[in-house]
Amino acid sequence: MTETGGHSLQRRLLVTMAAGFAILVLLISVLLWTYARAAANRSHDLLLAGTALSILERVSVGPEGATVDLPSSAMEILSLNPVDRVQYSVSLPDGQDLTGEPDLPAPSGLTPSATPVFFEEEYLGADFRFVIQSRQLSASEGRQWVVVQVGQSVELRNAQQRSFFVTGLIGLAGLSLIGLGFVWVAIRTSLAPLRQIAADLAQREPADLGTVVGTPPREIRGLFDAINGFIERLSRSRALTETFIADVAHQTRTSLSALQGHLSLAVDADNTEQMRSRLAKADRQAMRTVRLTNQLLANAMVIHRSDRSSLQPVALRPLVRDMLAETLRDSRMRRISLSLIDDGIREGEDMILGDPVSIREALRNLIENAVRHGPPDNTVTISLVASHAVLILSVEDAGPGIAEADLPRATERFTSLSESSTGSGLGLSIVKAVTDGHGADLRLGRSSLGGLGVTLIFKRLMTLLVLLAWPLWASAPAQAETLLVHSATDTPAMTPLIEAFEARMPGVQVEYVEFQTLDLYRTVLMAADSSSPDLVISSAMDLQVDLVNRGFARRIQLSSQIAPPSWSVWRSEVFGFTFEPAVIIYNKETVSRDELPRSHRDLATFVRENEDRFRGRIGTYDIAQSGIGYLYATQDSLQGPQVLRLFEILGRADLRTYCCTSEMVEATARGELAFAFNAIGSYAAAELQTEPNLGLHFFDDYNLAMTRTAFVPNGAHRADLAARFIEFLLSGDGQRIIAEETPLIPLIPDQNQKSPIGREIQERLGTFLPIRLTPGLLTYLDELKRKDFLSAWETALGR
Repeated sequence: MTETGGHSLQRRLLVTMAAGFAILVLLISVLLWTYARAAANRSHDLLLAGTALSILERVSVGPEGATVDLPSSAMEILSLNPVDRVQYSVSLPDGQDLTGEPDLPAPSGLTPSATPVFFEEEYLGADFRFVIQSRQLSASEGRQWVVVQVGQSVELRNAQQRSFFVTGLIGLAGLSLIGLGFVWVAIRTSLAPLRQIAADLAQREPADLGTVVGTPPREIRGLFDAINGFIERLSRSRALTETFIADVAHQTRTSLSALQGHLSLAVDADNTEQMRSRLAKADRQAMRTVRLTNQLLANAMVIHRSDRSSLQPVALRPLVRDMLAETLRDSRMRRISLSLIDDGIREGEDMILGDPVSIREALRNLIENAVRHGPPDNTVTISLVASHAVLILSVEDAGPGIAEADLPRATERFTSLSESSTGSGLGLSIVKAVTDGHGADLRLGRSSLGGLGVTLIFKRLMTLLVLLAWPLWASAPAQAETLLVHSATDTPAMTPLIEAFEARMPGVQVEYVEFQTLDLYRTVLMAADSSSPDLVISSAMDLQVDLVNRGFARRIQLSSQIAPPSWSVWRSEVFGFTFEPAVIIYNKETVSRDELPRSHRDLATFVRENEDRFRGRIGTYDIAQSGIGYLYATQDSLQGPQVLRLFEILGRADLRTYCCTSEMVEATARGELAFAFNAIGSYAAAELQTEPNLGLHFFDDYNLAMTRTAFVPNGAHRADLAARFIEFLLSGDGQRIIAEETPLIPLIPDQNQKSPIGREIQERLGTFLPIRLTPGLLTYLDELKRKDFLSAWETALGR
């Protein structure tokens, strides 16, 4: 035992850590986290407040009351945040909604005020930060408030907060290193006594099991005592081992000496009869020696395997049956009635955590005891019963049994309870060692047959039922997987891509359903999760952004080897995969290439100067029915006011409208149209191969370019396959197939363009104006904005 006294190791550690580490880490971390949240909110709120003010500036009072012309700058301000979704509403305090989402959350009891109010709420399954700001207008009935509410999800805000916090932690880490230096010094000083103990133990001889002496600190006195206690137990165990070895040596030597004595007497026999008698005794002694040796080895083996690390899942019923089959081959079992009762156990109910070798040895000893100590025609019954949590293995015989008073000594080593038998006194002690090694119970008593009844109670391993069932599940035949794609792209254009994807994914089939852009948008809006497609593809970028902004899309992570242009991706949820410029397609027999206008401004002049010549012979999209047509027209309007002038001139020239590019191309090829503008370049270029009288024309000032986009809906049943399809579209193989086998144009330019339109795009790269995937595309989806734009369009066309 250790001596009392010594210093406090805990005090050293606490004083050092409190001064150099705990205060720096805990308090500064809390302050840093709070500061990071406030700083991130400030930058986030500036965008919200700027957007609210820009909308308020465009609120006015008209003949029908208050109205608002949603400025494109509002969404462009929010687009400075490239990650988050946006929502807005404009309303009157009496609950009348002018535009935007009517169900945005708001604090209760809030009164209209020119002072912005910021708050956070959950909306459409995401955390949003909102601002509410109001403005008073003078109306015929007096002054009235108009309330603008703008919200943006907080993913970037949270990322900024984490970034600020991590940056601050880097500085804190430097200070912490100093504190860790103090801790290291303190630990080195405080743990010096332990190093002394380690050095003392390392220098000892294997036979030296004396206790460690010394004066340890109070904090490690328990460890010190534990080491000494362990040494004492190890010493006792060693003594037991030595005693066991001595017992074994004594038993073996005694048995061999007796055998030698019988053989010597046989040698000195006076006659044959006397020699035969003495040899018979020597033979019985030899048998006892063999049995003793076997049981000593079995006992040593069971003790060695009692380590629980050797246990494994074992089915007990087949193990018992194999053991009985092996036993019945022994000639001594000819007159023994041996039976097994295990009918009540179902498949998988006999699983335990055990060692098959040890259990087999225990069962063998129980049967041999019954045979050795019972009558020649003994009856041995083995039963196996499963209950809720345990498995009961019983061995009963019709022998003399063990007296009640002798049962406590029956499992002691070298204790033979029957003087008439040749037992070694190890059989039941081996069974006891096996049950101890398995954490099982061993019970001895009187059997129903009148002899000894031995019961071993094991704990069942229920979880193995799952392992047993797994091969059945794994062997179930694989079924073909179907990827459901809803798309607004012509089926022939997508067929090479679909076939190539199916060839790369054996067992996968793509079910492709074609829609018009607006129909596809409405279908996704109304689709329930059960009928949701796995992938949505459309050229109407604004409608796709609106669906993503409403929370319909699932975020996916592309391979690091795939890097599409930043303008063609938003939130890692919607991805562009083609490059689709707007073009003029013209009939060469009607219009020469040289006289075509070089800019959008020149187009209006060109039409006005040739109004009679082109009357009823100019075509474009019906923007009220076509999503891509509406997108091109609204994006043109952002480039300057000439678009309204162009509408008026086209209206006077009886502009004809169409649903899609293919109809415009056909009408131009037939000569019904002189030219059509804002047609999709890829589709128009494909027709040039069969219509030599057609030509493509690009402007020199700018050419809008959209991209076909794809996203994985939240309700997708095979989201993993859909994500892999998007990866394939953007991969090198997918882009090559788009360029070589479809009429589409790849998103990622290839320096070795083979198609005429591809080469012309390469030559005019500086003139293309890609439409970016940002919340700015939501501006012209505003209900009032769309209504006003279409009204201006209809009015300009004189409809």
